[in-house]
Amino acid sequence: MVLTDSALRFLAAFVLGGLIGLERQMHGRPAGLRTHILVSLGSAVAVIAGVHAESSFPGLSIDTGRIIAGIITGIGFLGAGTIIRYREGIGGLTTAACIWFVAMIGILCGFAFYALAGIATVAALLVLLLLDLLEEKLPSSTYWVLTISSTEKPLELFEQECVEILQKEGLHVKSSTFKISQSGIELSLVLRARKRRTYFKAAELVKELQGVTSIKWAYRSGEW
Repeated sequence: MVLTDSALRFLAAFVLGGLIGLERQMHGRPAGLRTHILVSLGSAVAVIAGVHAESSFPGLSIDTGRIIAGIITGIGFLGAGTIIRYREGIGGLTTAACIWFVAMIGILCGFAFYALAGIATVAALLVLLLLDLLEEKLPSSTYWVLTISSTEKPLELFEQECVEILQKEGLHVKSSTFKISQSGIELSLVLRARKRRTYFKAAELVKELQGVTSIKWAYRSGEW
């Protein structure tokens, strides 16, 4: 009876964790199907071991609350490993959140809370799939990083010319940093736009400024 009950809890953790892992796998994320299944199964194993150990050994007192706290702490370190910092922003936050979430699903399956685990899985898939489509239609700001290298002109004049061009194209300059070397000026501008598209015309107009040797246009991602 214990073996059958444990197998059912394992199966629930395997299937529900795998559904979320499959979505991550299909989107090419660093933690995919196998990782999410193992996290869900591992969490279920820890809970099941605690539940059955206490019933099998009457004199043994096991605090399941500490088991859950240990799982949450351990998964936190695993999720942190999927977060990557790029020059343009940070990626992997959604995948890290998914790893933490499937651990919670594994805990629910370990306690045989199948209905709640199923509802949580459906809710997570709705967030990952449907909201991803909805975000494309919502009016929201996007951020870009424009890096410009120039060999001529004073920095203030050069920055002013760039800002005027970008503002005419509907871009708002949030902040700017610069680096001055013997080869010239490297100006980096963080831009805010109302639409998620690459502003080729603005980039071409900046490139036509006198002294500009190269430009780099990158999307600044806050979540991946």
